[in-house]
Amino acid sequence: MAENPLTGAVEFAKMIAAGGLRVDPVESAPSVEDFRRLAKRRLPTMAFDIIDGASNHEITKDDNAADLRRVRFRPRWLTDISHVDISTEVDGMPLDRPYVMGPLGLQRMIGGTGELPAVRAAGKAGIPFTISTASNWSIEEIADVATGPLWYQLYMYKSDRIVTNLIQRAKAVGAEALVVTVDVPLNGKRYRDHRNGMSIPPKVTASNALQAVRHLDWTLAVMRPPAIGFRNLVGEIQGDNAVSHQEFVAKYLANLTLTWENIEDVRRQWDGPLYIKGILTPEDALRAKKVGAQGIYVSNHGGRQLDSSPSTISVLPTIVDTVGEDMTVVFDSGVRTGDDIAKALAVGADLVSIGRAWGYANAAAGERGVTRVLEILDEELALAMGQLGATSVDALDRGFVDYPEIWHGEGLHREPEA
Repeated sequence: MAENPLTGAVEFAKMIAAGGLRVDPVESAPSVEDFRRLAKRRLPTMAFDIIDGASNHEITKDDNAADLRRVRFRPRWLTDISHVDISTEVDGMPLDRPYVMGPLGLQRMIGGTGELPAVRAAGKAGIPFTISTASNWSIEEIADVATGPLWYQLYMYKSDRIVTNLIQRAKAVGAEALVVTVDVPLNGKRYRDHRNGMSIPPKVTASNALQAVRHLDWTLAVMRPPAIGFRNLVGEIQGDNAVSHQEFVAKYLANLTLTWENIEDVRRQWDGPLYIKGILTPEDALRAKKVGAQGIYVSNHGGRQLDSSPSTISVLPTIVDTVGEDMTVVFDSGVRTGDDIAKALAVGADLVSIGRAWGYANAAAGERGVTRVLEILDEELALAMGQLGATSVDALDRGFVDYPEIWHGEGLHREPEA
């Protein structure tokens, strides 16, 4: 009699049940989305939504990912792809890959030691790690564990003295580039945070008490000293009561008088590469060039600021055509795969910044998780380039992609100011 084809499956199931076969969910994860699921499982809703959430109805966040999927590849077969090189150089900085780890604040809210595992993973991979002004460890504490290049992301606080101090501290730790975020004159309203009772530092409320009990390891981790807060601003902000992120931004960050003249002042204080983050129009791209920035981040803050802003990939072609080769263009917001990186580079970006992708990994498995996500992105990018027939980053151009004509059509945007 033939062997029952289900016998093998039954024995396999018994082996798993008996603990004889263990699958490592980190090493076996094939995608960034898998780490998102792992993070969601590990964290209480309040903490997960800090990474995953966006402003209002999250239209822009969803469009960032959906519009990247609308870009289609145009492969060129019968090309020698025996060597695919994903390294590049930007503003005199040699990079092993065409992407950097973007700024993510409030990382201790995921439990554990916040940004530090990600900094270690970045150092081992030789990838630039961008320190957020809103990090839960100070510039100096992050620099102490870093073994790779550091960039610094600057929020333009109301106090010029605070801004100058942060710039000088970034210089002192050897930050190679300064990334000035300009799209937070007011803080976006984030419905998830309001519903969850998210505050800094976190506190147990009626709305999140059950989650705190169910995720006791997380609860104990975030309660360990030092208290969660903005350690780059120790001595600058007053009081230690828990406040919402909205309240914090309104009190210390919302700079309603901020203009391009303030960026000119930053340019005078910083002599390295300067990038302006939050650009969505050709007009602002040209203004950034006029004040002396080397480059811009085409970014909508991952959909966390002005909801119903355009997706970044949809405005990238027009902005790239406006600035030409005179400025470095960094693509940001919505990147989850190596394919996304290849698409952004082909449309015209010089570099890509990843945020949530490493945030999910850090939340799911710390340094091991971030290391695995970087491996995934490298693998997917090299695979996409090989299948396209592009053996180097410089070889990627618009001939390799199709995207909706409206993204690049006349009349979509006003003529940029000279």
